[in-house]
Amino acid sequence: MASETPYLRAILPSLPNDFAKKIRTLCASSEPSEHILDTLIRFLCGAECAPNLTSEARSQWTEKQQAVTKVLDDMTRRSSSDTKRLREEDSESEHHTTKRRRPSTGGSSIPSPMPVTMEADDAVFTLHSISVTSPVRKKVHITIHKSSLRFTHPSSEALEATVPLSSLTRAFLLPTRGKSKPHWTVVILSSDNFDRVKPTNSLPSNPQIIFGLDALATSALSTTTYSLSEPSVDIVSKGSATKPTLLAFLAHLRVPFFEPTPGVFKSACVGATSGVSANEDGVPGVEAYRGAKQGSLWFMQEGILWGESKPCEFWAVEDLIGKSEGLRVVSASGRTCTVVLTRKEKGGGVQGDNGGHDEDGEDVGEETHFGLIDAREKPGIDAWVRSYRHLFGKKKEARSTIGQAEDDSDDSDEDFEMKSEDDDDGSVSSSSESSDGGDGGSDEGSEEGEDSEEEELKEEHHPLMKPGAMPRMSRAVIDMVVGMVEEDMAGAQADSDNEDLEEDELED
Repeated sequence: MASETPYLRAILPSLPNDFAKKIRTLCASSEPSEHILDTLIRFLCGAECAPNLTSEARSQWTEKQQAVTKVLDDMTRRSSSDTKRLREEDSESEHHTTKRRRPSTGGSSIPSPMPVTMEADDAVFTLHSISVTSPVRKKVHITIHKSSLRFTHPSSEALEATVPLSSLTRAFLLPTRGKSKPHWTVVILSSDNFDRVKPTNSLPSNPQIIFGLDALATSALSTTTYSLSEPSVDIVSKGSATKPTLLAFLAHLRVPFFEPTPGVFKSACVGATSGVSANEDGVPGVEAYRGAKQGSLWFMQEGILWGESKPCEFWAVEDLIGKSEGLRVVSASGRTCTVVLTRKEKGGGVQGDNGGHDEDGEDVGEETHFGLIDAREKPGIDAWVRSYRHLFGKKKEARSTIGQAEDDSDDSDEDFEMKSEDDDDGSVSSSSESSDGGDGGSDEGSEEGEDSEEEELKEEHHPLMKPGAMPRMSRAVIDMVVGMVEEDMAGAQADSDNEDLEEDELED
């Protein structure tokens, strides 16, 4: 054998004799066949590209090699799974046949159910060779199955962790802060509150999934989509954007997905601490400390997330205790400030930094403090609060009911709208100016005074009817208030009639 084909020469002695003989005959009849076979062996076993290949082949070597490796791994895994399943079925069949041959003892026989195997949970989508922070801290394949999310070792295929899909509640895609290159972080939660209780059976009661990718692939990235026919491998080449791949992963996960954007909140601090953002329009979060732990607060219209490092926690706007206490910004010095989030106390829930009920049993919420926030972020945080505090403490059902009530107001509500200050028709300012003006004598002044008294009695000139003096109310609200007043008056009249009746009886 020629020295230019070391891989082929190395494996020939280990091949089956008949197959090795055919390989040698092929190579003896055609020298190019020897080099082709050696190159194929290099390609399949993950070795480096042969030096005698063309520049085009060398440029595609790594990318195509990874794709073929994944296909072969999937085919091998499916083959071994089918073989295992057939063996289990044959074993069950022999077991039941043996049981049927036994003589009856007169009692009823209930067959045991078939065991549920891991293979029954079919794979849907796989992200290959991803560095994960939680629930394990290593590089793994992340595979979405029909009922679970599994993390497997890239080489040995050993199962590292499993998370039921039914336990997952929210997913977030974050433009990671503090990175020298644009980077994305994916955070998937099973609970808004982090469970500080010790896990049971080596599994946390509310697991968190955290992993990340550079915004531009530093090497070829592959994914596999599984279908009824055969797996489909997709390759993201080096230097290409990875966000579409992450969005495809989250779409297969089928949980509510949130992404903070600079249109909702934008950090005022840009520099070494914030790093290079994957979102080119700005950083939609601030650097903060929870105790001694550094992290980021991400502001979204749905709420605020503490991430990217574990443990993450989410404050939905409807879970904040109220407009004034839901989020407070405390500034003890001119350089930094503290954000205090107060979540509604939930029965049996995990306590925050400070929470519970007061002496009267009123919910005072769970306070969580985030300190050492740059004071330049305060105006942006205040603006976010002004935009969304009307949602603090309101469930989604209540929000829709309020919106529906506003939409249901009929055309007659226009009769109750206050006139603007710019409208001179019947406004207080125009009548004041007309009454103050003029050069007439005392008689004219007396007549104008009488007219003014009459105008004061008019409804449109009442002080409470000035623009802004009273909030706009719908006809339904006004009718309700009028009804309550009428009921009180009717009740008062009834009490008066009863008193008169009692006095008449005493006089008789």
